[in-house]
Amino acid sequence: MKVIGLMIAAMTIAAPARAADPAPHYPPDTVLLLVAPWCAPCHAELARLDAIAAAARPHAVRVFMVADGAGARAMWQRVPEAYRWTPPDGEARRYRADAMGRTPGLPFSIATDARGRVCATHGGGLDAPRAARLVAAC
Repeated sequence: MKVIGLMIAAMTIAAPARAADPAPHYPPDTVLLLVAPWCAPCHAELARLDAIAAAARPHAVRVFMVADGAGARAMWQRVPEAYRWTPPDGEARRYRADAMGRTPGLPFSIATDARGRVCATHGGGLDAPRAARLVAAC
């Protein structure tokens, strides 16, 4: 009987659950504007980057391209280098999936805390007053 009980117990022990990928850590104390070339309001946000950055202080402001292709490359060229952010090598798909999983669509912005964790989000176009409120929400 003991042997049968041990066999049943051994068969019912579940394999350890594989931990889901934790949410990636973004740049700390940063407002990330998610953009794509097909998003007309995203182009308007890019035209207001300096004002958004001033209002978001002390957070940095960075642009995160969530699309690929010729249109994305052309749009990226219009983003000043100081505002560009790309995920670590080999991590673009993971970061895009996480960021886009937080929103039904663009435009969308993410604010991060000192550890790079998302602490506030904003759906819709970002301007200076909204950027200030987004940072204050952290």
